[in-house]
Amino acid sequence: ENKLNEKGIDYIEVNLSAVQCMQYRLADEFVEIMHKYGLNSSQINFEITETSAMNSNRAVELNINYFVDHGVDLSLDDFGTGYSNISYLYHLPFAFMKIDKSILWSSDKNDKANITLKNVFKMAKNLKMRVVVEGVETEEHIKKLLKLECDYFQGYYFSKPVNGGEFIKYLDNFSVPKVCLE
Repeated sequence: ENKLNEKGIDYIEVNLSAVQCMQYRLADEFVEIMHKYGLNSSQINFEITETSAMNSNRAVELNINYFVDHGVDLSLDDFGTGYSNISYLYHLPFAFMKIDKSILWSSDKNDKANITLKNVFKMAKNLKMRVVVEGVETEEHIKKLLKLECDYFQGYYFSKPVNGGEFIKYLDNFSVPKVCLE
């Protein structure tokens, strides 16, 4: 009802917990809700944490495939935390990789972490995945990520988390920071 696409919002991210992903009818129920409210599948992106992807039981697989079959994109959330198993990058149909803020923040102080960040980007791009980086808090972060051809930024540099009403007001007053246009 707020016509977010007219405000520059391509899609909304919806986090799914590991417990939700293991419910057999989860994807079916979400797709029904999307149809009920006239939402196009391109307007929603479901974030599945690495933990959920690692629990790849039959219900998780069915949900992921149902979403993809209905045109819904999926993000692999919190990439780089916990015990990363990169095999799900080529076994599961993720369209986005959300790189955890800990990798970005470590890359500021640690050469090995910086090399890791660059290579995670290279891998994601070669896998035809779009990249979102969490924890963007400084202009230096933005400059670094622009060089790596980051698709989307998320972090306090732009806004602290806000509720729906505040978000609409924020969008009405938002202008792209100068550093993003350089």
